[in-house]
Amino acid sequence: MSDKRVMVIGSGGREYAFAWKLNKDKEVDKVYCAPGNGGTSAFAINVDCDINNNNEILEQVIKHKIDLVLVGPEDPLANGIVDFLKTNDIKVFGPDKYASQLESSKLFAREVMDEYDIPQPKYKKCISASEVREVKNDWGLPIVIKADGLAAGKGVIICEDENSFNEALDLMFEKSGFGDASKIVSVEECLYGEELSIFAVCDGQDYKILNTAQDHKRVYDNDLGPNTGGMGAYSPTPLSTENILSQTENKIIKPILTAMKDKGHPYTGFLYIGIMIVNNEPYVIEFNVRMGDPETQVVIPLLKGSFYSLLNDCLNGHLKNVNLEISSKTAVTIVLAADGYPNSYNKGMEIFGLDQIEDGSAFHAGTNRVDEKIITSGGRVLNVVGIGDNLKDAILKAYELTDKISFEGKFFRKDIGKKGLSYK
Repeated sequence: MSDKRVMVIGSGGREYAFAWKLNKDKEVDKVYCAPGNGGTSAFAINVDCDINNNNEILEQVIKHKIDLVLVGPEDPLANGIVDFLKTNDIKVFGPDKYASQLESSKLFAREVMDEYDIPQPKYKKCISASEVREVKNDWGLPIVIKADGLAAGKGVIICEDENSFNEALDLMFEKSGFGDASKIVSVEECLYGEELSIFAVCDGQDYKILNTAQDHKRVYDNDLGPNTGGMGAYSPTPLSTENILSQTENKIIKPILTAMKDKGHPYTGFLYIGIMIVNNEPYVIEFNVRMGDPETQVVIPLLKGSFYSLLNDCLNGHLKNVNLEISSKTAVTIVLAADGYPNSYNKGMEIFGLDQIEDGSAFHAGTNRVDEKIITSGGRVLNVVGIGDNLKDAILKAYELTDKISFEGKFFRKDIGKKGLSYK
């Protein structure tokens, strides 16, 4: 038994998955979550602090004698929490502020990809609605308009007709719907193909692929309705053939790690590559500098061995010697959301049936614990995880578990993973 103390920054299903995995690790004595949620409080110590205030985080890290900090969400990374903690001699897992621009600035990422010949869609930087109109007139529709900065995963609009195009311009420029994030936009060609996510762990020099996944972004079945943070995912995906993985490593992962090293900011942390497969070739839709949510909830349960050791080996530059073991099983997660999400929804509903769910099958996200009751506190409430020998079995298991949990206004997609079955 080790005496290591780890703090996980964040409060969603992704952070629950991290904390849950670390809590099972014989290398770890105590897990702290800042701020955590109603579920993490059952096995970890929740610490109340503003995760976008670097000084507050440092204060809690020192107070609780934390050995390693794992940053979950993108905002603290973009705020330079890694640089800040490192200058205070704290061991922290994640990329620095400069490298985090791969996610916090769409155009920074696009320009680096240009420089290193990484396959991506055609794009154009625009600083006004009139400039965007010029690009549209030149290229025609459909096009994609992306807010340059962080917009909680909602700053991407696919414009298929004049109506959606005008609405997007109005939201980005007239209404400043994303604040400063959409003062500059990236206008991009609309690629058509199959989308998947590839997750790697990096130590500044080397990398290992953790797994692949496919997310379900739209709120309703058959990919209808508005975009969300994600309504479910499965891992691995049949789309990740040997050919696609090989191309992704050689044309995307290796060059982007070289780029960051060349620029004096070797990339350490999780790297999420969102790719579109067009004519059997991968193109980068986006980079994220952290794990996805809900994809983490299917990738982490399939990871064998010590999670703490993996993080520590990365921070010590020893990833090359790590024998990463991944389960051959398939995992599916279904997001149980509050009715009305991603728009307005009710909170404070008691959740029933969690006592019937085995450990590791219900990852908490938008929950609070009040007088030993678990209540809803967010739009995405729980992530139910089913693991099976194949995708079909994992889907069945996940939906069986979903039926055991109830709360007023419970809403979920009925077709998570269905797309994956059609690829085979």
